Amino acid sequence: MSAAVERHNAIPRSTAYASGHRAELHGLRGLAIGLVVLYHVFLDRVSGGVDVFLFLSAYFLTGSFVRRMEDGRPLAPVAYWARTFKRLLPPAVVVILGTLAAVKLFLPPSTWMPSLQDAVASLLQVQNWQLIVRGTDYEAAATLTTSPMQQFWSMSIQGQVFLLWPLLFVLCAALAHVAGVAPRRMLLVLMSTITLASFAWSMVSTATQQPIAYFDTTARMWEFAAGSLLALWPAATSPGPGRASFPRVLLGWTGLAVLIGTGILLDARSLFPGWVALIPLLGATGVFLSGSTGSRWGADRLLTSRPFTLLGDISYSLYLIHWPILTVTLLATGRESAGPLLGALIIASSLVLARLLTRWIDAPVRHWRWANAAPMRSWAVVALALMMGLGPSLGAQVVLERAEQEAQRRAVADNPGARVLDSDFVPHPDADPNAAPLPTEESLRGDWGMLDGPCEGNLEPQVDSVAEGCQSTDAPENAKVIVAVGNSRMRQSAMSLIEPAERKGWRLVLIHRNSCQFMPGVMTYKGQECFDHNLAVMDYLRELQPDAVAMNTTVYRGVGPETPSPVLDETVPELVDAGIPVIALRTPPRAAEDPVSCLEAGGNEMDCTTPLDPEHMPQVRPDAERLAALAAQGPVHQVDLLPVLCPEHECRPRIGNVTVFMDKDHNTATYLRSTGGEVARQLGGSGFRW
Repeated sequence: MSAAVERHNAIPRSTAYASGHRAELHGLRGLAIGLVVLYHVFLDRVSGGVDVFLFLSAYFLTGSFVRRMEDGRPLAPVAYWARTFKRLLPPAVVVILGTLAAVKLFLPPSTWMPSLQDAVASLLQVQNWQLIVRGTDYEAAATLTTSPMQQFWSMSIQGQVFLLWPLLFVLCAALAHVAGVAPRRMLLVLMSTITLASFAWSMVSTATQQPIAYFDTTARMWEFAAGSLLALWPAATSPGPGRASFPRVLLGWTGLAVLIGTGILLDARSLFPGWVALIPLLGATGVFLSGSTGSRWGADRLLTSRPFTLLGDISYSLYLIHWPILTVTLLATGRESAGPLLGALIIASSLVLARLLTRWIDAPVRHWRWANAAPMRSWAVVALALMMGLGPSLGAQVVLERAEQEAQRRAVADNPGARVLDSDFVPHPDADPNAAPLPTEESLRGDWGMLDGPCEGNLEPQVDSVAEGCQSTDAPENAKVIVAVGNSRMRQSAMSLIEPAERKGWRLVLIHRNSCQFMPGVMTYKGQECFDHNLAVMDYLRELQPDAVAMNTTVYRGVGPETPSPVLDETVPELVDAGIPVIALRTPPRAAEDPVSCLEAGGNEMDCTTPLDPEHMPQVRPDAERLAALAAQGPVHQVDLLPVLCPEHECRPRIGNVTVFMDKDHNTATYLRSTGGEVARQLGGSGFRW
């Protein structure tokens, strides 16, 4: 029998409820994590189990602090943090280091640097924000860009709440003392406010930017606050044993049915964490209110049975372990899904490893008398765990970055990139024919365009969505300014402007937002989020009055033909009328298949070359006539990099020993930097005046 059940059976039921221990909730936690694992492995759906896990965490956290408040004991948040992270970090460190080892052994080098970055973010409890910055979509199918440590998003949100909630309790205790009201009442007001505000934001954010909302702490905070409210509700904290009643039995089973059926009946991945997350939480609330029914037919009898108790014992370890086993297995074998047999093996191995991790790491550290004797000792364990996790992760990053820097130092000679396509190109006399391509394999998937620093001074945007994606090169204070605006693909294309801008003494400013192609006044597939952002960018341009603006003036999503962008209707004419030169960049091509994955699978450069469909992306850009007409009215300058990105309409994986694509939709920043000479040539031919 598990330790949890032994402890429960050793306590009279009435005492167990008074102390806050409820065995059926321990089983509910095991059920929640079990659903997460089953749905990840077999159904590729959101189960609602993580939401219940977060809900439960807040319930227990709040109950503990409320009892301290009402007993007049010190809240001691620093000691709480020490105990909590002393318990959470050691198992996490073991899983993170094991995952890094598996990535190194079984996955291609392009996954190494992102995995190291995820390791650091997970240890520092910010993995959810890392995934947002990276533009991760939880709904996307598993690819080599899928993080084997993506499961730490919820642990990071939980860690952030574990840091914040005790401070809120201290604040409430102080306010309650000053106001002369009960702490429970003050907490009720605060948690109700947080629940309503966060839920409202979650609804808005899920409707307008669901991939971001999924990982956003502020859009998830209502789930914790709802758990705290439940802990403040006497009916949920003291449904102790008594005479079995049919309503309580029915409520318990109804709650379980709602929780289990959420993912089965609703394919609601794109709706989380909005209103749909209420469904599993309402199911969990039914189990809370049902409590210990005393009936042999009660749902609590199932939840306190050995299988669910065992799952509850290993729930934390199981959640940490199952995801890297699943993702590394799928990515290493090239499978899209596990299937029945492999899925069963993944779950079985996850259960075994979770049991071992709990027995040998989690439980000993949790019950370590020396470490539990004083907060400073717990903090020492926390510090040691962080050192053991961050040391190898940061050290490996430094090694990979140095290798990249050394390769970059030799780039002029060994990695000319697009310059080899110039008819006057002459190879460098010191070129090494065996030099590795750039970007290095380890950094390839993260080769995003970056400028020197943020936008400051008169360049600093006043709207947050614009400021978040604003970067600038170094230049003299009075330098002329080119502003490049657009989505992640434009972010890469803007790198082609760096070399000519710097050579002419201009400053390049980049304003980008993932998935938001610059189309002011047009409602794109990303909805209100991009609509508002693009209008704010246009306001920024009107106020700044830059010396030139660069943007994509065609649209190509990989499906259907390339088309002229709506910016040609009003945006470009407005800028031209204001005397602002427009650099009209043709949108870059998309490869039919991911060239990097092809190379990593053992294909050669010829095998991994894919043709462009001339019906979809013709030799002549589809906006040529519109641009020519606009150029007759003012300064409009065409730049078409298609001939150097996919020469002769063939998208090669590498040109001039530089990898051209970082995935099927984005070119590498390194290759686009090498196209600066071609950009300067085309701008010069169109009469652009530097």
